[in-house]
Amino acid sequence: MYPWSDVACATFGLLCIASALPFVGIPFPTRAWATYYAEKSAWMATRSGLTPKQAGYAGAILRLGVGSACIYPSTRLAALAVNGIVVGYGTVSAYRNGRPMRPQWNMLCAMGFCLVLELL
Repeated sequence: MYPWSDVACATFGLLCIASALPFVGIPFPTRAWATYYAEKSAWMATRSGLTPKQAGYAGAILRLGVGSACIYPSTRLAALAVNGIVVGYGTVSAYRNGRPMRPQWNMLCAMGFCLVLELL
């Protein structure tokens, strides 16, 4: 299964890197994504004491770091663990605050899939 783990984790890593773009306001792949991430950054700002712009850049930096680390086998498990903690906390917070849950479940499932393939 190791080759499939490489493919899945590299794909997940590239998608994480690409998803950093809407965090900073770049409408990729559509304007709706940028709008969703702008709202998410504003929501994160209320929880962290940052400005929405700072929260957006922090989210983008995390996505770039996790995405890059998922591509390389030696840092993959650590990246998935760190991202799991962040997304797990975000999922609980989103549920408590009535935020959309589908993006949270999508991210958790993608990370779980990569983790299972990595551990097989």
